[in-house]
Amino acid sequence: MRARRSRMVMVAALGLVTAAGCGGAGDGDAQGGPASKGGTLHVLSSLDLEHLDPARNYVTSSEDVGRLIYRTLTTYAAAPGAAGGRIVPDLATDTGRPSDGARTWTFTLKAGVKFEDGRPVTSRDVRYGVERSFAAELPEGPPYARIWLAGGRSYKGPYKDEHGLASIETPDDRTIVFKLNRPVADFGSAVSLPISAPVPQDKDTGVRYDSRPFSSGPYKIGTFEPKKRLTLVRNTHWNPATDTVRKGLPDKIVIDLDLDPAVVDQRLIAAQGADADAVAFEPVGPASVGPVMANPAVRKRLVNGESINTRYLSINTRHKPLDDVRVRQAIAYALDKEALRTARGGPIAGRLATALLPPSLPGSVSDDPFPSPGGKGAPAKAQALLAQAGHASGLALTLDTPATAGGQAQGEAVQASLAKAGIKVKINAISSSAFYSTVGNTAQEHDLVIDGWTPDWPGASTYLPLVFDGRLITPEGNNNHAQYNSAKVNARIDAIARMKAPTAAATAYGQLAGQIMRDAPVVPFLWDKAAVLVGAHVTGAYGHIAYVGRLDLVSLGLRK
Repeated sequence: MRARRSRMVMVAALGLVTAAGCGGAGDGDAQGGPASKGGTLHVLSSLDLEHLDPARNYVTSSEDVGRLIYRTLTTYAAAPGAAGGRIVPDLATDTGRPSDGARTWTFTLKAGVKFEDGRPVTSRDVRYGVERSFAAELPEGPPYARIWLAGGRSYKGPYKDEHGLASIETPDDRTIVFKLNRPVADFGSAVSLPISAPVPQDKDTGVRYDSRPFSSGPYKIGTFEPKKRLTLVRNTHWNPATDTVRKGLPDKIVIDLDLDPAVVDQRLIAAQGADADAVAFEPVGPASVGPVMANPAVRKRLVNGESINTRYLSINTRHKPLDDVRVRQAIAYALDKEALRTARGGPIAGRLATALLPPSLPGSVSDDPFPSPGGKGAPAKAQALLAQAGHASGLALTLDTPATAGGQAQGEAVQASLAKAGIKVKINAISSSAFYSTVGNTAQEHDLVIDGWTPDWPGASTYLPLVFDGRLITPEGNNNHAQYNSAKVNARIDAIARMKAPTAAATAYGQLAGQIMRDAPVVPFLWDKAAVLVGAHVTGAYGHIAYVGRLDLVSLGLRK
């Protein structure tokens, strides 16, 4: 999944989703009782971390961890359900003050915010952090700064231009001003992303900063062994009086990486010893759903979180014969969405997706241009389209999947369903720590990608443009894995961006989503939910819509 992000131009955030963010799947919740300060929280992860460098951190799982370590100008509220979609001040005293028709945005930093070495966080540190996102060496982050900041198209980052970007001004230590090349109504939401995290220039180690970002949050990195373990310890200079989001309750957080997902489930079902102080990072696996739901005591420790993520299969439209819309539509008909959902845990994993925009997003419309009975695929319709396109004898494609048990299971579901239409699929498994970097490289991406998208903040405007605007395709750090480039769609994106009424823009985005669906650059298959197990001693657990329904790590604590 690329629970990655998107872009927004000139349209205010279009409202909040309705989500049941906390509470057990059965008859209780996982928060019972007050938390105490102290102890060691264990996080059991079947994933590795893609990036911790705030300039490169643009995947929801890594962002969830990142906000334990560094702060941003604004951030998501720490709350379950719809309230979690609200953007609130973080480093800044407010969510930004627009002027000049929203072409200029000014932020004032809170007093008393310090780095892990005790020095104060200044506006120059924030500026430098944003400027790093322009560096060619750090390509994976969001494109907002490049797109919106005046002069951003030509700026090459601080490693090549020591003078910095003139459109970011720091008149004093606590004031930062951004000059934009167009009006952007919700720039204050865009700076909730990690690229606005402060980075002291003297601590910047280039690409090696990924393994040791400097802390401005409640925790600093103790040790980090990629693919094995990240240990976070207290940043003793973090001042909770300046931070209304992070609780900073545990003394230490140990995140074990790249674990067998079945072992994670087994440990948390038993929840013995240190595992009573543990949480799963990913949802419970398909094989464990039955045992969990059958045991009331365990089911009570299952936290259900909804999201605004759509999972889909990306189809590389630049590869032949996938440049033929009939071939892509054949894949859309052939795909067994129910098998993919089963591979992710069954109905507990979410609803079958029939459209790009989840029903919780403003502008979403009910749409299913490629229906099949029970969402299980329509191979006969797929074969007819392939025959029309001159491929009656079938074709062979390669699918990129994460090298995890879940990625393999989803790959096999795609393989089996497309085989019924005569399409042979070879699975190419890629390490989870390098998956999006690899498929985001246009030269390395194969024909199909197990994919997905979470808006940067609730609204279709933070989804469709970055994923489907062909002008934003980049050789590296590319988010448009379909490599889809339609002049008609690009022009419509520009027209919607000029709309000043949010409701009109939302409606227009919904219509545009339907237009894109019929071109079939991607095939949506699931609107996510996440059911995550927690240990009996864990408090403050709820699923957060910004993190695909995973737990909001900043709120977790332990009962003694």
